Amino acid sequence: MRRRTERTPKKRMSAEERRRSILETTISFISQFGFWGFTIRDVAQAQNITEAGLLYYYNTKEQLLEETLKYADRTNQIAIAKHLGVEGVTGEVLEDGIAYHCDLGLKAISTGTVETNAGRPEMVRLYTLLESEALSADHPVHEYFEQREINLLKEYALAAERDGVPDPKRTALQVLSAMEGLQLRWLNGSHEVDFVGEWKAIIDLLIP
Repeated sequence: MRRRTERTPKKRMSAEERRRSILETTISFISQFGFWGFTIRDVAQAQNITEAGLLYYYNTKEQLLEETLKYADRTNQIAIAKHLGVEGVTGEVLEDGIAYHCDLGLKAISTGTVETNAGRPEMVRLYTLLESEALSADHPVHEYFEQREINLLKEYALAAERDGVPDPKRTALQVLSAMEGLQLRWLNGSHEVDFVGEWKAIIDLLIP
């Protein structure tokens, strides 16, 4: 299988810079091949370091996966919050959420999420592949995704209350399901999908 991630030029990095660079490289591999389709060696070679050098920062492939997912979550949440003009978001999706730092409803938050994700297809592919893989109970981030969805639905239900819908929990589930379905169609690439435009039409149906 041909590895398409470019090598990181050799240069001196601080420990924090190297950690971040490793995580970003891992995002690229997972978004192409999923968790089972890449190796520690792949990431190390792309980083121009030895496998031992990479394992100094992340002890196992499973730890690297978990830290990559946490990094992606923080990066995404903060980017969405910035797009929406919301301050104070930590990006810790298992403990925090954008709706807890503003008075925006779910219609606004979900639309801001789609608008942000439209410029980050690689990150969306990461979640699409991992969430599918993690349906298996023995996957390293199975429990992480279970808890992530529980927290996200709770946050979305809170936001949906502000939109005045009759059943906020049900609306939260519908919005999340519709968003994930549209993302898959958009990533498929077999036909042109106006991700943002289609989402605005869908959310108008779900939350008039």
